[in-house]
Amino acid sequence: MNNPVDDAIFTRTLVRALRGHVDDFAASMAGPRPAHGRLDEVRPAATAWVYYSVLVAWAEDHQLLTIPWLRNITPELRHQVLDRDDGPRGWLAAAINSLAAHPATRCLLDPRYSALYDHTPTDAACRDLIEWWGGDAPSLEYDTDQGPRSITGWLPGDILQYLRDTRPGGGGGGNAQTPWWVADGILDLTLVRAAGTFRGELLRTIDPACGTGHFLTRTIDYLWEWYTTGTLQPRQMKTTGATGGPTFTPREATRRIIAGVDGCELDPLTAAVARLRTVITIGDLMHRAGLLPVLRLDRIPPFHPRIAVGDSLLAGVLSKDEYARLHPRLAAIANLGYDDQPAAADPPPLVITASQQLDLFGAAS
Repeated sequence: MNNPVDDAIFTRTLVRALRGHVDDFAASMAGPRPAHGRLDEVRPAATAWVYYSVLVAWAEDHQLLTIPWLRNITPELRHQVLDRDDGPRGWLAAAINSLAAHPATRCLLDPRYSALYDHTPTDAACRDLIEWWGGDAPSLEYDTDQGPRSITGWLPGDILQYLRDTRPGGGGGGNAQTPWWVADGILDLTLVRAAGTFRGELLRTIDPACGTGHFLTRTIDYLWEWYTTGTLQPRQMKTTGATGGPTFTPREATRRIIAGVDGCELDPLTAAVARLRTVITIGDLMHRAGLLPVLRLDRIPPFHPRIAVGDSLLAGVLSKDEYARLHPRLAAIANLGYDDQPAAADPPPLVITASQQLDLFGAAS
């Protein structure tokens, strides 16, 4: 069975529809008869609103949320959508809020991570998007016998870059999307060999430009196989597998994976998506191993994936002050720890909570 992430027709059709909604959101944010420059100004916010709905629909399709925000909306719920004091926009904002149910995903609602708070769409644009997800939009859950399972969020990870690149056939504004078989081939030549060399040791990995988490989620899948079975076979390359490793309980395997999978990403929203996908991927493994009776975002144990926002080429090389001069926006995120940040007073009614951020500088600070 082919993996839908490899189906260009499916992906292009979905992205085309989503880009249409981005255009509608941008037009609603720019106001009547906007100048072209105004549309360009509001487009990042329009993209953020529509893309967050992708994350909600994907999570909802996998029963990760407690309320059917966009899918299978009952007549009673539809009545609530239309009759809310804050209208369909408030309903969509509440749906986006639901993505922050886990401590590691709260950064999705931090205004430093996306343009979500910069401009407000109209109720009409939000209603059209909600109705599309509940009607014509395809499911983001699918079965496959090869490549990443839909629960790992590979398709939503791709969609972010496709929405940001509006060129016909654009691949993501300069961000390369790694096919899963390429990721597996690279892991065959690196991680499988490392497992065979360092049997019994905690394997530490890092993706210094992790994007939305493609390599991270595949690495987690490889490490789960290694830690729970003591063997790891290549999946794409004709190379020797790793055998003879100690086997660990699912609980210990989970602990080792969380401790050993690191990433860094220059774009804050992209890093936040990687954190979400990593949390869900690990939660799914725990669920399948019987450690979680229910796989739901708010039921996954609180842990923080080690995924930093920053320029990995400069981390540990420059002082904090030098880094801040080069990357002022990123410096506003780096080294903040886990303290709660002040909530925004203005609409849309999205909850802003703490970000999770590694110390990028170490001795250089």
